[in-house]
Amino acid sequence: MFMDMCVRLLVSIVSGLYTSLWGAFKDSPYEGLKRKTFPRSIYFHIVIFFLLYGLPVFRESFADLGLVQVFFVIMGLERFLAELYKGFFRTEDQSKYFVPSRITFFGRHVRSDLARYAAGAALVTGVFCLLLIGYRVTSFLAFPVTAYATGLIVSLGGAYKDAPFEGFKPLKFQRSAIVLAVCSPLFYFLNSSLTPVPLGYLIYMNGGLERFVVEYYKTYIQRNMSGKFRPDLPRNQTLIDSRERFHYLALAIIAGLTTLYAYEIKTL
Repeated sequence: MFMDMCVRLLVSIVSGLYTSLWGAFKDSPYEGLKRKTFPRSIYFHIVIFFLLYGLPVFRESFADLGLVQVFFVIMGLERFLAELYKGFFRTEDQSKYFVPSRITFFGRHVRSDLARYAAGAALVTGVFCLLLIGYRVTSFLAFPVTAYATGLIVSLGGAYKDAPFEGFKPLKFQRSAIVLAVCSPLFYFLNSSLTPVPLGYLIYMNGGLERFVVEYYKTYIQRNMSGKFRPDLPRNQTLIDSRERFHYLALAIIAGLTTLYAYEIKTL
């Protein structure tokens, strides 16, 4: 029991490290490498892990998940919660951003902190309530349908935040849904016939997979600079030249996750 908890915690920490790496790769040329903020996703992952492992309402379903499923469900939850934290609870100077991290009302600044906090608290509650959808997913068709719907949820959140500043891009809007639908067999083949994945957890597994795949492509393949910052901000060329180490570590995590996936498929 204790060893199982430690292994799952370690997987959650590695999942958080992967998220921190792509954030550092994209943001450090603008902000520098901040030792205090770099492990923020890891801290979020640890807190989420203990909530799911420690609270009886979540514990049984969470304990049924395989390690690869844990990797992605924690990542998906953290990504939703991190965006809510930045948009509704964090207070910081927004002048450096092209797309504000603080939530807006259809592009308009929300002045009331009380309104922000109340809306944020309601959304955080909703995020955890989704985990209570206990329907066990078994059919092959349900996986791409759930994946596509999850991708649309991700896209709606991104469009609400970005479209007032960047304009609405129809092709970009469909990207997450299509990527997840194509990748959905990965979770189907990992699904145990004895303990099929609950729908609530599958939603966040898809959310984590979307960030895992899309951010890898945008960050390490396209080499896009972070679009949230103003384009006229100066960039630190030294950090641009040295950031490849984050990519190497991300590749090591991908290799380990691939090995773990193959092992879990074999042992089903």
